[in-house]
Amino acid sequence: MKRGRIAAVLAAAAWCPGHAGGIFANSNQSSEYIRSFDRNSALDDADIAYYNMAGTVRLPPGFTINLSNQTILQRATVRPLGNPVLGGRTCESDNPVWLVPNFYAVCRRQRWAGFTALQTIGATAVRRWPDGLPSMDLAGKLAAGYLGAASGKIAADAYAAALAAGAAPARAQAAAAAAGLDAAPFPSGSWLKGSSCFLAWRLGAACRICPRFALAMAGRLVWARQDVSGGVTGACTYAGLDNPAPVLIDATSRAVGCSGEFGVNCYPVPELTLNLTYEMATPLCFRTTVRDGKDGAGRFTDGRRSRLDLPRTWRFGLGWQATPSLRASLGLNAYLEHSARMDLLDDPADGIEARRDYRNTYEQSAALEYRLGPTWLVSLGVNVNQIGQRRSATLDTSLPGAHGNYLSLGAGARWQASDRLKLNFGVAGTGFAHRYRNADAGDQRLQAAFAANGAAIGPDKEYDKRYLILAFGIEYHLPI
Repeated sequence: MKRGRIAAVLAAAAWCPGHAGGIFANSNQSSEYIRSFDRNSALDDADIAYYNMAGTVRLPPGFTINLSNQTILQRATVRPLGNPVLGGRTCESDNPVWLVPNFYAVCRRQRWAGFTALQTIGATAVRRWPDGLPSMDLAGKLAAGYLGAASGKIAADAYAAALAAGAAPARAQAAAAAAGLDAAPFPSGSWLKGSSCFLAWRLGAACRICPRFALAMAGRLVWARQDVSGGVTGACTYAGLDNPAPVLIDATSRAVGCSGEFGVNCYPVPELTLNLTYEMATPLCFRTTVRDGKDGAGRFTDGRRSRLDLPRTWRFGLGWQATPSLRASLGLNAYLEHSARMDLLDDPADGIEARRDYRNTYEQSAALEYRLGPTWLVSLGVNVNQIGQRRSATLDTSLPGAHGNYLSLGAGARWQASDRLKLNFGVAGTGFAHRYRNADAGDQRLQAAFAANGAAIGPDKEYDKRYLILAFGIEYHLPI
């Protein structure tokens, strides 16, 4: 394998999509969401400046501030199966994210409301693989000559030695084939860290047109940053063969973009809320900066520009106040990733074309809230989504966005400390609904190489991802 192939494997980890939500969108934007997993039709707290901005005209008159944080304990695993070269070592990423803040402010006067928000949206995530990944380890072996010139020399020497020992030509050829497929003389190692942060500032207003109808619109400005660092080492212990230099990457990509949003609320009867919100696509053109010349053997180009837009999104919500104490809600989100510009994710070396391999993602949610007297409210919710990334676009180096439908469960409570102060607590578990297996491009190339030498193997990988989220939020209301 050429050094550029290693760099391509490393580069795939630069983009780290999140969890609940689409591949390139995080739905978890408040502690209220974590305790319910459905806020599209909510009318109670100021986080609806994001989830249901047309509903801000139903908040109490005055000025409301909402601040929350999430602590995310995350674990992702990749395990090669049926792979005689890599064995069955499980690669694990287990790094907590302690600070994921979100801020909302709403000012409501009569039938008007103005609002602003600062959020960590998009593909905000951090992922560390201190012991590398299967594809990276294989890349190190290939760069050292495995299944290439070095393996060819080892096979030729084994053939000559077998003939010299008196073996028949057929047996000598079998010995040569076995020696050429032996990965033991090619130790390798790798490490990887990928992170991304998408920070958005929203500013908008809502108006109650009539008692049963409200409209809202907002603009948002998005700052995005992607970082990737890592390395692959490979060696050949067979006498007389050279060892390649490590391939190192240390690159950052940044982008800024803006877009608009529109929302509408309808109240057919006082107990029923219907919400529809549309987010326009946010164009993001990333510019890459390479540090200390660590460009992955030319894979990263300092100053290069590529597009990775946030997709258009439709959000629908239905809320029903069944009794003064019980409220039920349903939500549906559609992330139109197939129509977004995502040139940054194209990888011709592995046959990945974003326009072809990324379809739309759909997310469904449901929640129940029950009021325990004037002070306490408890809630629970469920969220399921169908990720639009095709299996053909899955690489272990991009596991944060690997194809896998998610199942999320959340529960928590809100304490009304006073007329002005509310505290929200939430805990949630989310991750792949099921572990799944997939043979990526590297597995297929390895299978073909073994087949060319008369050996049949069926390598693939098993993927899994789990999150535990703890959230706390505080809301303060100042009447005016």
